[in-house]
Amino acid sequence: MTTLSRRQFLRASGAVVGAAVIPSGPIGRARAAGTDLVPKKMPFPPNEEFGSYEPTITPDGNTIYFARFAGSGDKRVLGTTTDIFVTHRIRQTGEWPGPGSDWTAPERLPDTVNSNSIDQEPRITPDGKTLYFMSRRSGNADIWVTHKQANGEWTKAEMLGPNVNSQYTDHCFMPLGLPGEDDTSVFVSVRPREAGAQPTADLYTSKMENGVWQPARRYESKLLDSIGLKCRLNAVARDGLVLGVVSVHDFGKFHTMLFVNYDPATKEWKGPIVEAPFNNTAIDGACPMFTAGGDKMIWSAGYDRGPGPVSTSGGTGSTYDIYWLNTSDVVAYYKAKAGLR
Repeated sequence: MTTLSRRQFLRASGAVVGAAVIPSGPIGRARAAGTDLVPKKMPFPPNEEFGSYEPTITPDGNTIYFARFAGSGDKRVLGTTTDIFVTHRIRQTGEWPGPGSDWTAPERLPDTVNSNSIDQEPRITPDGKTLYFMSRRSGNADIWVTHKQANGEWTKAEMLGPNVNSQYTDHCFMPLGLPGEDDTSVFVSVRPREAGAQPTADLYTSKMENGVWQPARRYESKLLDSIGLKCRLNAVARDGLVLGVVSVHDFGKFHTMLFVNYDPATKEWKGPIVEAPFNNTAIDGACPMFTAGGDKMIWSAGYDRGPGPVSTSGGTGSTYDIYWLNTSDVVAYYKAKAGLR
């Protein structure tokens, strides 16, 4: 099978943004129309000294799955790469997320889910019963799935299948997030657009029909195609806007976020492209997830830890914390910067 490192396939995807980008202003804080957009840090726990990477959250906000790098020092991570962990909010009164005493210490998911290879990019479904993630246990980056049984145990993880996976790199299997398309997922694949062509990093979608993911199709968008080095797309409908968050991995260096919007009338993604005000080109901070209801956005970043080893498809990375924002605040910021009402 053909595999590419994340650095290689991001370089194959083209120049970083081919459309106008509105800069965010100073890193860490941005004010727009009286609105501050400052990342809020989750308490300890669920954050720990060992770090939390690429979190996904259940609709009630009370369970978070995330990946952890072995390099952080947690001896529970098998091998030298990443495993998936979980933390639960056990006291659910008061304002979310509450203090650290409301959360359990993170626990590693069992070997039915994790392996001694790379296991990361978790995504929990709205019913809390299905967990998708990327793993390299087959020798290639593919999408895997496990199901939570009535007794709380997870089934043995299985590869999602050839309708989604390919002989190339496939990762970041996320809900598309567009209105009326709850059964469609979007992911990044590095495969030829046509027979005989060179593999390129593109967005693909697959729709669930009768319990089966249908053959993937390249997701065509002039705006999204103009953004090179993208490694994830997330979208959410909130406050009269469909907001898209494009994660960018700059030539194998550090993750950052770009905001765009989707027009349901024309079914097209539109600009302007707005940088997240908390981007830091020397520190990882991207790959968010939204709650199923769309009220919160969570992601991992090293803002308080400073520059560290870059996260790579080879399973190396630094130590990150989980941050969050109310989605309404993110939407308000985008509208103000984009001149939308």
